[in-house]
Amino acid sequence: MTTTDGDPRSGLGDSIREARRSVGLTQSQLAALVGVSAHTVWAWEAGRMKPTHGHLVEIAFHTDTSPLQLEARERLNSELLLETEVSFHDAVNGLPDEDIEEIREFIRFVRSRRRRQGRAET
Repeated sequence: MTTTDGDPRSGLGDSIREARRSVGLTQSQLAALVGVSAHTVWAWEAGRMKPTHGHLVEIAFHTDTSPLQLEARERLNSELLLETEVSFHDAVNGLPDEDIEEIREFIRFVRSRRRRQGRAET
């Protein structure tokens, strides 16, 4: 996390708040999922701090959106982004909900393992 040093990121904060609310999470619930304090989520939403890229990815994952949508700016070529989203949609289209949930659980597992490995290496 970094401070905004007088440059409030209210656009990002508003996006985080709207995404969190759209999936029915409280600040405390999102904080627990992302691995930060509820105060940190409040600070992000208030524009007092901005999340790290890793936290932004976690927020996006748990709110069914993408980091690019949360940031409200394009970092990738829009055609490439669209192609990637279409490819992913095609890959999961028609899968039963149970399979999609299993894919999400696997992604959580991989992220958790990476976090543990990162801590062990430092």
